Amino acid sequence: MQALTLPLPSGDTWTRAEFEALPEDLPARVSLIHGELVVSPRPRPIHQRIARRLATRIEDTAPAAWQVDTDVDVLLDDDENEPVEIAPDIVVYSADHDPYERPIPAELVTLVAEVVSPSTKRKDRRTHPELYAEAEIRHYWRVETDQTAPAFAIYTYELDDATGRYVSTGIHHDRIAFTSPFDLDIPLKDVRGR
Repeated sequence: MQALTLPLPSGDTWTRAEFEALPEDLPARVSLIHGELVVSPRPRPIHQRIARRLATRIEDTAPAAWQVDTDVDVLLDDDENEPVEIAPDIVVYSADHDPYERPIPAELVTLVAEVVSPSTKRKDRRTHPELYAEAEIRHYWRVETDQTAPAFAIYTYELDDATGRYVSTGIHHDRIAFTSPFDLDIPLKDVRGR
């Protein structure tokens, strides 16, 4: 197995330019959180399958004003010393954004979803939702698989303007139906199936 070798940042923390200069074909997922480089293992096939299937169903119902992608960089905080750039499992963002450009600015994102894996439980349940809320992304979905919870479920949240935190809008086992950010009705049997 080949060792992962990354360049060192020019200062105490990583800049956005240094982060974005990293090769796209790294053998691990890499995020930038408050100027710190965070390296995670690549997800298991079942994780990717669930994310892909859910993204496809969201995309099938999304109006033309929105586009849906998986594992793409979202710029949550452009702070010069402590930038935050993460690639959620699913991103629903404005069709005004050029899909050839990265990262996607948070203000163009309406929904992010994370599929929880054994190695990402803490990030997907605590750290990332706080960062998404701080960036004022309106909707957050957390997909709990049978690897990480007693049963497959999608936990949905919406940003509360008064507190700046997410509030629960439901737990979905068989079907997910919403009118915001747009009308969607997705049976979950085909998303979670092997």
